[in-house]
This record gives sequence, C-alpha cells and structure tokens, in this order.
Amino acid sequence: MTAVTSTTNFDYEFDADKGIQRNNLPPFAQRMRKAADLVWEEGYQQPFIRELGEGTLQRERFAFYLLQDFRYVNDYARVHALGLAKATDPEIMAFMLKVQNGALQVETEVHRSYLASYGITEEQMNNVRQSAFARAYTSNILSIAYGKDILDILVAVLPCAWVYADYGYRLAAEFADTLDDNPYKSWVDMYKTDEFWQDSVWLLEHIEKLVADASEERKRELIDIFVTGVENEYMFWASAYDMQYTWKPEWNQER
Repeated sequence: MTAVTSTTNFDYEFDADKGIQRNNLPPFAQRMRKAADLVWEEGYQQPFIRELGEGTLQRERFAFYLLQDFRYVNDYARVHALGLAKATDPEIMAFMLKVQNGALQVETEVHRSYLASYGITEEQMNNVRQSAFARAYTSNILSIAYGKDILDILVAVLPCAWVYADYGYRLAAEFADTLDDNPYKSWVDMYKTDEFWQDSVWLLEHIEKLVADASEERKRELIDIFVTGVENEYMFWASAYDMQYTWKPEWNQER
C-alpha cells in the first residue's frame, strides 16, 4: 500500500470560544491525532473502507467484519463498565454508563439487522470465533481497563469513537452522490452524524482537562495508548477484508 500523507494541519491555535470541532482541536488532542496520522490516513484509504464507501464491498467480507464487531462491542461495553467502577466524577460515570448501554443496544441492533439479512442466525452470532486481530485489540483495551486509571481508559476507548466518527463523516461527503444506492448506507448514516461525533467531543474535552497537569512522560504514555488503538482499528478492518482469523492464513483451522 502506498503511504498516504495527510494535508491536515495539527499545529494551529485552538479557539476555545468555538469549542471542539473536527478542525478545531485542543492541544493534546492535536498531539494524539498528529502522532496517529499515518496509520489513520492509510486506514481511510484501505480496501475495506474504500469499497464500503463505493458500495462494492463483498457481502462476505462485511459479514465477517460485523460478526467480529459484534464480539468487539461486548468487550467495549465491559471496558466502560470497568471505567464506571473506577470513576469518581459523576459526569464520567454517567458517560460510561451511557456508552455501555448504547453499545449493547443501539449498535448491536445494527449488527443483528444486517446479519439476519445475510441468513446468519443468533446462535452463529453468539458463538462466532474471535479473530487474532480482534482479540489483540480487545485484550489491549481490557488490560488497560483492569490495570490503569480512568484517564488511560478514556484514551483507550477514544480511537474507536473518533475513527468511526471521522470515517463515517468523510465517506458520507465523498460518496454523497451515490450513497442512496449503497447497500451499506445505514452503516455510513450511523457514524456520519454530529450526534455520534459528540461522544468523541466529550472524550476529548475530558481527556484535555485530566492531562493538563500531567508530566511529559505521562503524556507520551497516553499518546502511545492512543496510537496503538488506531493501529488496532486498521488491523480490525484489514483482517476482515482478508477474512483472516489467525496471524498466518495457513494456521487458519477449525477449532
């Protein structure tokens, strides 16, 4: 794959009066986004996302992704439950509970609707084998949720919220002329909205506050958590496109 260099500027002066916007990020958010830029932009250009936006993605690949994402969402909800248990700020506790409920209710309904249309049963959904790449992702965020503090947890869940909000928004704009005929329109519609973006805004605001007095070493640790999350997002889609369960295709055997 050819490397994609973003033309986005991450070194501007944040305008606090405008609030956090897609092109108006506070300083630490800019640092995180800049650090992840290469994999972020390559992620948007990878075949799974391009073909999803074009509406040409094979149904089998999308079904593989949905089944893995169904498993992922359950672990994502667990991470928020652990964050709820660790949080002392009532506002953070309320957010963790809201996202946990949303993950288990709203997003899983999208999965169920799509998968039912593909003839995939509830039993198949509940017993799907987790790919090595999905397991690496969920194991990482769960280990952070169990072993780290609330700031680490907020940073660990940010890539999922922010990447989806960005890609959904960009796909809707890029493929606006053909989206009505796209079989994956409801997926794009779900993630393109300002309502979905607001979860990222909330996370960015609270991370910015919590990191204000952190040391430079601590900030680098958090940036590493964020970039790793964006890398895992990339691999999640890449492995779905290849329908790959294990690190090497030749290891892919029934278990």
